Amino acid sequence: MKILLPDFLRGLVSSIMYMLLLFTLTKSKLAGRRKTILFMTLAFATNIGSAIWFYIQGDLTGLSRFTLLLFIVVAIILKPLTKLSIMQWSFTFLTSVNIAMMIIALSFYLGRLFPTPEYPHIVFRFVLYLLVIHLFKRYFLNAYQSVVKNWPSFSILMMFIFLNLAYYFFVTDDIKLSLDQNRLPILLLTALSLAAYGTIFYSLNKLASLYTLEKENQMIHQESEKLQVAAAQMEKYAKYDMLTGLPNRRFFFERLESIAVQYKKETHISAILFIDLDAFKEINDTHGHEGGDSVLVAIGNRLMQCVRETDFVARLGGDEFAVIVHDIEDHLHVEHLAQRILAAIQEPIILGAESCTANASIGIAFHPDAGQDSETLLRNADAAMYAVKRRGKGGVCIFGNCKERE
Repeated sequence: MKILLPDFLRGLVSSIMYMLLLFTLTKSKLAGRRKTILFMTLAFATNIGSAIWFYIQGDLTGLSRFTLLLFIVVAIILKPLTKLSIMQWSFTFLTSVNIAMMIIALSFYLGRLFPTPEYPHIVFRFVLYLLVIHLFKRYFLNAYQSVVKNWPSFSILMMFIFLNLAYYFFVTDDIKLSLDQNRLPILLLTALSLAAYGTIFYSLNKLASLYTLEKENQMIHQESEKLQVAAAQMEKYAKYDMLTGLPNRRFFFERLESIAVQYKKETHISAILFIDLDAFKEINDTHGHEGGDSVLVAIGNRLMQCVRETDFVARLGGDEFAVIVHDIEDHLHVEHLAQRILAAIQEPIILGAESCTANASIGIAFHPDAGQDSETLLRNADAAMYAVKRRGKGGVCIFGNCKERE
């Protein structure tokens, strides 16, 4: 019995640790845990019983073959308890067998370094299993799961490792003799297999890190785009009139100031048209505020249709609009533009089943004749507009020339 004790302990360690390794590499479902434990206990008892029998017979090769067969049966029965496909489960089972064979070989050779190798062999086997399980849980499990998901890309390598290792373990009548006589090729094959596994896991970990970094960069980019959209929206709210979509009073003054500064030392002529709707309160009273809003939107659209793309149309507030016309050769062009705008405003506006007619007073101030800065220009354009209202509304007046044109 003393002779059988080391073999029995070694078989015990292999059975327990192999099952732990197999379950480490898979994702077991929570359902059916009792059945799983019961089945594993039965499989473990079968393995121990068979180990005792084969040890008594002195047939370790038969034991290894029976253990492989038992593990295949276990793998088939445990498949429904995992979240893996059949091919993924087969790939995982093959990987666990490969690792088990490498651990057996390494522990066998490490045990041979001691005068009595039996018990060191057991200790090394136990430690190597623990080390592999720890490394998978701590570092390689995510990478390995990526390998399993892409099993067709790695299946040839796994099969190659299995067939080469299995040749020394199963295609022999004496495993110990096979391990003793083929130490160099087995160690070389084990080193190459470990290098292959290590390279795959290291590469996939790096790729996973890069993928995670790219995902974070994409999220940052998406958040940046959201912030840009939000900033553009805030900018729109800050500079544009929400009803007509035209630039608002603030944006108007910014543009007017920039034009005044730009052309301060040049000979270009610019002009401001200050437009105030006449009797807009009556439109609101007759057609309601919704009707009044529709009129403002329609007039804003008509203003945009009258001007050039380089001109600037804004709603200053209420029923007041303004147009900045720059890079013009003479005053006559602006006067004609003002008359077109007045005619466009006076055209009937359809409000549902009804229609209404609007009118406007338009004051014009030329830069630099009517002022050098934006405030002076707008104030003089406003004064010209009020001159139109004083003389009866519905017309055009140029600042400084209103009396001559009455």
